Amino acid sequence: MDRLPLHARPVFITALLLGFLALGAGVAGWRVVDRGREVMATGNAHMLDAEALLSAAKDLETSQRGFVLSGDESYLQPRTAAQAVIATVLPRLERDGLPSGRLRSVMEAKAAWTEASIAQRRSQGMEASLRGIASGEGKALMDAMRAEVAAVQRDTRAIMATRAAQDAQTTLWLTVLGLAALLMAMALLAGYAVARRHAEQRATALLDGVMDHAPVGLGFLDRQSRVRYANKAFSAIGEGLLAGDGRWSEEVRQQAAPAIDKLLRTERAVTDVAVSSSATEGRSPRQLRISFFPLPREGDGIGIAVVDVTAQHRIEARLRRSEARLRTIVDSIPQLAWMTDPQGEIQWYNRRWYDYTGGTAESMMGSGWRQVHHPDHVEAVAARFRAAIEAGEAWEDTFPLRGADGRYRWFLSRAQPLREPADAEFPEGRLIGWFGSNTDITEMREAEEALASAKAAAEDANMAKSQFIANMSHELRTPLSAVIGYSEMLEEEADELEGAESFREDLAKINSNARHLLSLINDVLDLSKIEAGKMEVQPEDFDTAAVVQEVAATVEALIGKKNNQLALVLEPGLPPMHSDPVKLRQCLFNLIGNAAKFTENGRITLTVAPEAGRPGWIGFRVADTGIGMTPEQLARLFERFSQADATTTRRFGGTGLGLAITKAFVAMLGGRIEVESEAGQGTAFTIRLPADLREARAEQDDPAVLAGEAALDQPVAPAERQAGLVLVIDDDAATRELLTRFLEREGFTVRTAPEGRTGLRMAQDLQPDAILLDVMMPRMDGWGVLSALKAEEALADIPVVMVTVVQERGLAFSLGAADYLNKPVEWSRLKRVLDRYRSRPAPGTALVMEQDPGQRAELRALLEAEGWTVEDATDGRAALARMSLAPAPDMLLVEVQGGDGGDGFSLIRDLRARPEWSALPIIALTDGAVEEAEMHQLRRDVRHVMPAEDGIPDELVTELRRIAGARSARPTDAAQERPAP
Repeated sequence: MDRLPLHARPVFITALLLGFLALGAGVAGWRVVDRGREVMATGNAHMLDAEALLSAAKDLETSQRGFVLSGDESYLQPRTAAQAVIATVLPRLERDGLPSGRLRSVMEAKAAWTEASIAQRRSQGMEASLRGIASGEGKALMDAMRAEVAAVQRDTRAIMATRAAQDAQTTLWLTVLGLAALLMAMALLAGYAVARRHAEQRATALLDGVMDHAPVGLGFLDRQSRVRYANKAFSAIGEGLLAGDGRWSEEVRQQAAPAIDKLLRTERAVTDVAVSSSATEGRSPRQLRISFFPLPREGDGIGIAVVDVTAQHRIEARLRRSEARLRTIVDSIPQLAWMTDPQGEIQWYNRRWYDYTGGTAESMMGSGWRQVHHPDHVEAVAARFRAAIEAGEAWEDTFPLRGADGRYRWFLSRAQPLREPADAEFPEGRLIGWFGSNTDITEMREAEEALASAKAAAEDANMAKSQFIANMSHELRTPLSAVIGYSEMLEEEADELEGAESFREDLAKINSNARHLLSLINDVLDLSKIEAGKMEVQPEDFDTAAVVQEVAATVEALIGKKNNQLALVLEPGLPPMHSDPVKLRQCLFNLIGNAAKFTENGRITLTVAPEAGRPGWIGFRVADTGIGMTPEQLARLFERFSQADATTTRRFGGTGLGLAITKAFVAMLGGRIEVESEAGQGTAFTIRLPADLREARAEQDDPAVLAGEAALDQPVAPAERQAGLVLVIDDDAATRELLTRFLEREGFTVRTAPEGRTGLRMAQDLQPDAILLDVMMPRMDGWGVLSALKAEEALADIPVVMVTVVQERGLAFSLGAADYLNKPVEWSRLKRVLDRYRSRPAPGTALVMEQDPGQRAELRALLEAEGWTVEDATDGRAALARMSLAPAPDMLLVEVQGGDGGDGFSLIRDLRARPEWSALPIIALTDGAVEEAEMHQLRRDVRHVMPAEDGIPDELVTELRRIAGARSARPTDAAQERPAP
């Protein structure tokens, strides 16, 4: 049943056909039953059918004429009945075997003409249809129909008698057929009714579910704008907005009326009409978005969809308030702030920027920021910012900016990329711009410079002190040696005197205290020598075991003073050493003496063994069972003039220099010292030294070693080579890092080596522009590296700057050093030194406009000496003609005369009036007769003004180099500038 078609027409047509079939069968059966009147009845029926067919044709004609004249569809109802008669009678006339003649063809022609006339009336109007009727075709068809009916009736009368017998046999079948057709038609109609009812119930339930649960308010309005139906969402939204009779409140009606009127006029939907309602009792103001749409049948009213957007409006209002608060906060912060688009173009500055620079929003947009940058820094800053933008990384830089008062202040500038949340297309988030800030660090920079100057002064004073004490070693030791010598002589003489026991004891105390004072002075002198860089390493070959046994024998008496015992453990396989035996003995003396001082009735163990896993290294371990140390005491153990605490100093004495000297000696011997201790349990010091000082080097896994070895295989790009390549050779990782950071900030390309031999290999491979070299390094010291560099022809011309604590300036220059700097490095001096050796690319083409041939030749020689390609012009016209040719000059040097200004002033004005030449560097040489107003205009239009009445000024060379440096900072001449604040 569910599979029956839901559309009415196919079902009803089928049922109608079955009804006609049943009717035909009934009529035929009834005729057969009436056998007594068979011939007459059959003939009469046949003739009646023919007459009925004629009548149907008349009905068709009558319906057609009525419709043509009135256009009313109701006139076509008889046509439907006539068609049914035709569909019933005409088949019967043909089926009963009696003559039917040409009734079908004539009838079909008549029916087709009638339908054509009706269709013509519908499509072309009454006049066209009347013209078709006036043609007489319809009348001719009707006359033919009448003639054919008459002929059929005549023939029927002749043959009806012969057919009566045949009809009797089919009466029963016709009756059954009629009943079956009737039952089938009834069953089909009943099934359709049930299916339609079920479908309507399902559609109604579905529509009710959608309407009731839709998140959007849905309803229907009649033409008086009254709500006739509304779902739950509409009822909830309309609460307080609808009057009791279903009408909108007056406030809402006035806002919605224009949209409703437009829909009624155009019968087209009107969407997204914004409607707001005022606050009512217990309900806050609301904002609605309403859409109106026409219903399919005229008179049904208007459909309406309502969305409550109050929450969205509140969110948008909060967002606007948040943006306003954020803008207020950003405008109030002490930093200058700005934002860019994804390409790095600045789109916004905060108020602080405009307050400081004095600029306007119009003047600062795009590349307007460049006007407040210092000309010596702007190109380099723009290049570094552009590189950060292209890499999508954070940016940081320091540079001066000009304030509204014309003075420059230093700023620390940072910029961070702004990204949307990450997604599949942009795993790191799509870049939407950059946020940057400029923090004023002028005071901090001045304080740092003052602090650096003070520190340098203090270090110089400390160095002077250390040099003084080191130089006074002979003067300090000589009187003490005399005191000790005379006390010993007096002790010997006192032995020969009777009753001089107390005298001898006093002499012994003098001798002991003098020796103690000499020991203290020796420690101070050793430390001063180390600080002054005058402590030298004297390596030689010696037997390791023999030196250790000698040390043990020497300190045996010292150890016995506090009833301690010394255990000496020499592991088999100790290799001989090539190092400084004096400093090794001193280290062991200091450690064992320290152990003896803080141990009583205990045991001190000296263990010497090859280092496991490190061939060529030896470990010296001094362990005691003394008082030990706490973690706090261990933290300051190797500080100079420092002991564990004041109690330790009072109880055990000493200066606190022994361990500091030991650590310095161990470092000079290429090793390191370690300590383990626990309070109350004792202390163990371990010295690890290379057996051969010549093979000493940094750890293999030291990052500096790995970086240096990697640098050997790392090519130097042409752009890096152009910036100036500096090789730093220093065994101290902190020094390498500091030098690298400073040099890279100044625009140099830097490579580092952790020791001398690696540095030599890198110098051969890289051919740097300059080398920074430390002196005190293991394995191969700086003097050896310097000698090797100057001995090799390919490296001899590379300038080498010694950077060290050692005061051997004369030795450095005698070995071929280009300069000599003391640690800690004075950065400004290092910059000045390296600037002399910076690789300078060809600056470009300079155009010289000078009338005097001698002056012009002198300027040409100066420019060519600085690497410029020089072209001449004798007057302004020739200079402008040259400027119009490609490639354009990179710099203009022009003579400017007083009075009317001559060609020089005219040329400068013409160039500055052309946008493509507005950024051309121009240097003006004046003859001293320029008026103040002209000079003011000149300073505004050119890069630099220089007096030339006494010849070419000395500062011209400096300015030329500054221009060349600014050009070399740009990656390419055609690169698009991107803003950086």
